[in-house]
Amino acid sequence: MTDRANELETLRAELQTLLVRFGLRALKLYQTGTSEPLQSPQMSYLIKYELTNVFADVQEPKTMDAIINQTKEEWKKLQEKKPAKA
Repeated sequence: MTDRANELETLRAELQTLLVRFGLRALKLYQTGTSEPLQSPQMSYLIKYELTNVFADVQEPKTMDAIINQTKEEWKKLQEKKPAKA
């Protein structure tokens, strides 16, 4: 059970890191259009807007289907690598 909990925590940390990268992307993109430094409320708004769009994109049926299909393919590859039980 501990291994599964550790794996879940690791995946959550990886996901958070990826979402931070999306937030940074939004800030960088916005900053290229202005010479004014970003204020904290602006940053929060931009990051929230970017993450909302990311979550909406992931929930699109086409994207969800692609994720499901890729996961199935990865699972199939993992099963093929498993040694046969005696």
